[in-house]
Amino acid sequence: MVHRFRLVVLLVLALFGIFLVYYFLSSSSNSISLQTTKVARSDLKVVISTNGIIEPVDRSEIYAPLDAFVSAVYKQEGSKIVKGQPLVQLDSQPLRTSLAEAKAALLEARRQARTVISGPQKEEITALDASIAECALQLNQTNKDLQVEESLLARQATPRTAVENLRKQRDLLQVRLDAFKQKKADLEARYSAEEKEWEQNRLAELNKQVALLEQQLHAESVLAPETGIIYSLPVKPGSYVNKGVLLAQVYAPGKIKLRAYVDEPDLGRIAKGQAVVIEWDGMPNKQWTGRIEKPAEQVVALNNRSIGNVFCSVDGAPPELIPNLNVKVQITTAMKSNVLVIPRSAVIRQNGKTAVLMPDGERTVVKPVELGLVTSEQIEIVQGLNAGDTIVINPGEAKINP
Repeated sequence: MVHRFRLVVLLVLALFGIFLVYYFLSSSSNSISLQTTKVARSDLKVVISTNGIIEPVDRSEIYAPLDAFVSAVYKQEGSKIVKGQPLVQLDSQPLRTSLAEAKAALLEARRQARTVISGPQKEEITALDASIAECALQLNQTNKDLQVEESLLARQATPRTAVENLRKQRDLLQVRLDAFKQKKADLEARYSAEEKEWEQNRLAELNKQVALLEQQLHAESVLAPETGIIYSLPVKPGSYVNKGVLLAQVYAPGKIKLRAYVDEPDLGRIAKGQAVVIEWDGMPNKQWTGRIEKPAEQVVALNNRSIGNVFCSVDGAPPELIPNLNVKVQITTAMKSNVLVIPRSAVIRQNGKTAVLMPDGERTVVKPVELGLVTSEQIEIVQGLNAGDTIVINPGEAKINP
């Protein structure tokens, strides 16, 4: 009898223990601690964080004017240079050879063209003029002698043979005089006006070739086009450069701009005039400011990114920011002052609309809201809440009143 009573008591105690365990487990599962915060007013700023590179505003790029060896480099990267100061000396032996050949060709062409352009040599014309004058003088004297003899023949004071001989002599002298005159005329008219023009054009072309080669040879001495600082000088003495190869880059200190690499999804928020903040790891406690001057015009590949090149001004012409520095960039795309803000994690979607949860005892109620600016951590509330309202910031764990 006693044994049976003990069994009943133990069974009751076991059932009571099971009930207590169930009760406490169910109570703990229904009492979830809600995390809340107050709606407050604050300044809200939407920022795009990226990177970029410093570039000169007015970059003077110096290119090789001809194919040549680099015989001397007078400056180093980072050094100052004055406009007109020698920078690089080139040496083009083929150019020197071409100039010598062109000068020789010009001299030969001048010699050949002299007769064509200037006419026959002076000595030839002088000799012909002398022969013409002598022959004309003889002819004139013969004509006088013939007149005298003809007068004597009319009076029968001289034989007819004397007159005939003088006539033959006169005719021979006339033939000789005409021959000399024709020879002179043929000599002076040996080359036509077209042939003279052709020779003149040929000489002009050869003169141009010589002048061009001399100008190119003068370009062996490469001078600085502007006063500034050399920030790129890739050539070394003894190296060979082709015409058009970059020799150096010079920029004016402080006159810089920023090329910001903005990822493709963020390009739609970029606009001219937006504020820019620049940071450089080399001076971690300093910031520089600027403005967007030119939004991206196309998307290009950069390593594993698709970006747009956004060009920005840099305020104050800071000399410490030099070309080719890699910098961090923050672009403010939107900003509002004294607006209602809540944590971004507090916003939920209820029936396709944005809302927040407000605590109501152990449960919560849904409060529809209208959103404004959105940052990575905060959201502006345009309508639906007031400053000081309490909202739930872990809505995924809260129970919602029906």
